[in-house]
Amino acid sequence: MTSGDWPTVSVVDDDPQIRAMVAEELTDSGCFVLSLKNCLALDEVLLDGTVDLVFLDVQMPDCDGIECLRSLRARGFSMPVVIFTSLNDPERRRQARDAGADDYVLKHDLLHRLPGLLERFLPRRPENRCQ
Repeated sequence: MTSGDWPTVSVVDDDPQIRAMVAEELTDSGCFVLSLKNCLALDEVLLDGTVDLVFLDVQMPDCDGIECLRSLRARGFSMPVVIFTSLNDPERRRQARDAGADDYVLKHDLLHRLPGLLERFLPRRPENRCQ
């Protein structure tokens, strides 16, 4: 399977268990998943190709997800980005929205909300099996 056959979704989180759990759900939904440990890895992926949707953690040891998002938007990347975090903080939610986040989801709600997020953010086309 190649990314050309499926919508490409990046999961950016420093916790390998979180990445694996989310990636498994996305794969089961028919997505091609790029599991990335930090924002630098996301930058490298975006230089080499297209990503249809990004799930981006806020707190990572080597980067802040909101700053990463702000940088992506400043460079013209327009793909949907869902911030996912364990922080239920109204100020961080506002910062994420101001930086260009398309949604802000608490980690404990992510798997439950995943089908709706895929429906909302991935284009509807016959070859799009990620739903």
